[in-house]
Amino acid sequence: MRRALGLVCLLALAGAPLWSARARAQEAEPAEEAIPGVEGEESPELRALRLAELEIFGRDQAIVEITPQMPRPVRLSVPDALTSDAPIAGVDTGATGRARDLSWLEGLTLPDIPVRWDERVIRYLEFFRDDPRGQQLIRSWMRRLDRFGPTIRRTLREQGLPEDLIYVAMIESGFDPRARSGAGAVGLWQFVSRTGAEYGLTQDHWVDMRMDPEASTGAGARYLGALQRRFGTWELAFAAYNMGYGALLRSIRKYDTNDYWELSHLEAALPFETSLYVAKVMACAIVGRNPERFGVGDIVREDPIAIDVVEVPGGTSLGPIARAAGTTVEEMHRLNPAFRRDRCPPGSERVAVRIPGGTRSAFERAWARIRPSDPVERSYVVRFGEDLATIARRHGVTERELREMNELAEEDRVGVGLAIVVPATTVRASERASEPPVIAIPPGTFEYADRRRVFYRVQRSDQLREIARFFGVTLDEVRQWNAIDPRAALQEGMFLQLFVPTRIDLGRAIVMSAEEVRTIVIGSEEFYEHHVRQDGRVRLRYRVRTGDTLSEIAERFGLSTGSMARINQIAREATLRVGQELVVYCEPGRVPAEMRDQISSEPVVARAEPHAETEEAEAEETEAQEPEAEAPDAEIEASAEPDPAG
Repeated sequence: MRRALGLVCLLALAGAPLWSARARAQEAEPAEEAIPGVEGEESPELRALRLAELEIFGRDQAIVEITPQMPRPVRLSVPDALTSDAPIAGVDTGATGRARDLSWLEGLTLPDIPVRWDERVIRYLEFFRDDPRGQQLIRSWMRRLDRFGPTIRRTLREQGLPEDLIYVAMIESGFDPRARSGAGAVGLWQFVSRTGAEYGLTQDHWVDMRMDPEASTGAGARYLGALQRRFGTWELAFAAYNMGYGALLRSIRKYDTNDYWELSHLEAALPFETSLYVAKVMACAIVGRNPERFGVGDIVREDPIAIDVVEVPGGTSLGPIARAAGTTVEEMHRLNPAFRRDRCPPGSERVAVRIPGGTRSAFERAWARIRPSDPVERSYVVRFGEDLATIARRHGVTERELREMNELAEEDRVGVGLAIVVPATTVRASERASEPPVIAIPPGTFEYADRRRVFYRVQRSDQLREIARFFGVTLDEVRQWNAIDPRAALQEGMFLQLFVPTRIDLGRAIVMSAEEVRTIVIGSEEFYEHHVRQDGRVRLRYRVRTGDTLSEIAERFGLSTGSMARINQIAREATLRVGQELVVYCEPGRVPAEMRDQISSEPVVARAEPHAETEEAEAEETEAQEPEAEAPDAEIEASAEPDPAG
């Protein structure tokens, strides 16, 4: 079943526009990662009930309210606002025209939520009392009623709400905290992802707190209470919980009535499911207050789940915890249904974990022996600008090992803020830069009083829009600060100059300050000389003499004709003019004596492939004769070589 919007219903108190959970689930909900052990289909019980509802209500839309008088049921000692003064019937002819005796309803104890003796409520009560399918369903639900009953009732009392709201959880999930609907609603109270997040139920790679019985019950109670305060009746609150706040509000305005029962009779006012939902809650609450009258008084209920709570370091595997508690990993998952992996969520120094009740003392003794004093793993929070390969390399493992350690599939994207587990090792010395990186920037000076200048290294799959959004700047600003085309793809290893507002938390990103880098202006003499020196060469200016050709000059300085042409942006067959100035990238040993005064500093030790320029020239000659075959990205990456032309 689908959940309506959560926190937004509180915003609606101030008149904020809203729309239905059903619409939002269809339009805005992202595809959710599969949860281990949880299917994406409705439970057999809920499917059986849905089919029975189609049979009972689907063919007969003439809902006839009962009016003849009979002695009132027994009322609980609750405020008048929570009970119904509507009479119930003794005899009904209904839509079928056949008389039926309803005197068995006399003397029923009413729940602490309002009851209206609508035909649909009566039909549900008859289904649970007389139909074998209904008996099987209600017995199954009632058997599990006490599984989380004490927790739910205590929470409802603490929030000043009727305890019989527990039956909302009954019809939503059958008291299964791992129940999951085909629409992605999860848990005892069937929250969709967005509403759960708005009510503080964390959902990430490690946990889904919609499946935590205590946390989800607190959220469900707050949500139901907010809906009741907003609409004024529990009937409308239940309807909004089922169909969505915004959808119900539109129906109220469209039909100009705030009477749920009136809306439930009007064409197109409510979804079919919602037209039955309120009656179903009321009927289940009546059965719960009168188990003997509905043939479920003999049920042996499951005991409340007994637990002890202990604290362990964040990121600890469930295996050692289970052994210390004398149980299994499977039982640990049953007691901690919000855990999505075989490991406690990392990111916190200590994590509360449920273990079987009565085992705390034995656990603490065993844990002192099992847990090493020096942990082999620790938590690490991914920052913007990092990927798993980078993190793995820094901690001395492979990306595959890191994925296995964190139960991450190959297709799982690791985003900023995700807590993961890494080996408890220090950062490798090789990862620390010995010299500040040199970053090329376009000409221009930018000054901002309320911004910080930083440099961000582009990672694989980075999108310019995502980078701009994270750092709180616009695409136009990023383009202004860098020599980039926003239509083209960013390539790994590029650097972006950014002027970030001071409100942005740079601790969540991998960036370098202006003091940690050396900047050079693109196209400047310093720019060209720097990159030529990195290839173990020097940059010289040669004046063409009488009889010089491009190929002869290239051979004299140890370059290919293609490299000379590329460096000077001329054709290979270009006719040179006497006195024309050409730039050459020369190996130090080939510098003529008369040109040594042009060398301002010694070049860096040459990189491998000392004859790369020859290979490049041959490749360029071949390229001019035949088209280049397409290659996969991996081959392109592997074939990249140093370029003497810079």
